[in-house]
Amino acid sequence: MRLWGALVALGLGLALPSCQTESDRPESAGEVVLARDTAGAPRQSGASAGVKNFVLKWRAGDVFRYRIEQISEGGVDTARTTSKTTHWYTRTVRAVRSDGSYETVVRFDSISASGSVKSLRSGATLVEQSYSSTDTSETSKRRYPQFASIIGEDVVIYMSSDGKVEQVGDVAPIIKKIGVLAGQPLTEQITDQLTAQVKTSVFAAIMLQEFVPYPKQGLDANASWVNDQVSPLGEYFALETKASYALSSVYRVRDHRIGVIGATIAGGVRVLPMPANSPLRINITSSSITGSSKAVVDVDRGITLSKRNTISMSMSGIVQSPAMKTLGEKISQSQSSITTIELIR
Repeated sequence: MRLWGALVALGLGLALPSCQTESDRPESAGEVVLARDTAGAPRQSGASAGVKNFVLKWRAGDVFRYRIEQISEGGVDTARTTSKTTHWYTRTVRAVRSDGSYETVVRFDSISASGSVKSLRSGATLVEQSYSSTDTSETSKRRYPQFASIIGEDVVIYMSSDGKVEQVGDVAPIIKKIGVLAGQPLTEQITDQLTAQVKTSVFAAIMLQEFVPYPKQGLDANASWVNDQVSPLGEYFALETKASYALSSVYRVRDHRIGVIGATIAGGVRVLPMPANSPLRINITSSSITGSSKAVVDVDRGITLSKRNTISMSMSGIVQSPAMKTLGEKISQSQSSITTIELIR
């Protein structure tokens, strides 16, 4: 359970079985160009296309289906964790609200995940697990309640016009299913913790993968912008990154303008303020975050058609506590991941 809890918390865990066919996929209520439709289309440079900003323009009744795949490898200096996960979800736009935000309904249609933990000292595989939502047996459901509980559940998510999650609605049915499948009653404290985790680490985190961080002040003369971001990493750390984006080219596909956005990412890790009575003191001696991104978006509607992110992170430090008689314990961790998302019919 610990391995899979970590996968869910990182938004890594979900996949579609290969038997799904093109005819199984729902159409959007409005015409949506796909990333592959740009092949051979007329193109101009991003700087000459006259794009000033990006704004999300959904219509009530729009239906979008996305596929996200993430391949990840990392861990501490004594063990290595690998995972390959994919998930498919359907987003239905239920209403355009008076302030320009959106009420949407999100449903995970199919989930599978695989992962393992290997000792770097002995070379032995310590943990190896896999899950697929096509296995509907009670054994599978009870072994992985955190996955089985969210399949087919409609959750209301409110989104801003720049693609940010404003609020995740009621997930009580999911929490109840987790308790039933786990075969144990959930205390009020555990219920609150699971509710927060499902909202933020599953639904909100995966929704964020769908969008490019659009510029608050618009594009500059070179059709570029910079986005600074601070994100929590567990209980003790925060990721500080700076991403430099540029609209490199714009295609004309029928009556749609389809833009290609590239980005480079750099940053580091810092320690969050520790409570005054904390027994731990953490000092980061070195850290690095590097990466790149390429996205294909509908310029006029702000809809992501495809996106691929490649990120590498490493961190070294020293952990000290009054119980330690030495100067401290050295720690090191690294992580690399490739995340791809694609809009499909």
